[in-house]
Amino acid sequence: MSITLFFITSHHSEERARTSTKMPSQKSFRTKRILAKAGRQNRPIPQWFRLKTDTKIQYNAKRRHWRRTKLNI
Repeated sequence: MSITLFFITSHHSEERARTSTKMPSQKSFRTKRILAKAGRQNRPIPQWFRLKTDTKIQYNAKRRHWRRTKLNI
């Protein structure tokens, strides 16, 4: 049991270290614009759109979680 927990924690820390990228505190305008667009796109669909009669779209398929999926900027 303890070996399994050790493997899981070491695997996650290794993965986090590999995928983490540093973002400078003073960003260029181009980077800030890309981040702003990604923030606008990352929202659920409006409820009134879901209630429309002929739509088959129930959720935003391109929704992104800040920790799971990175933008690779």
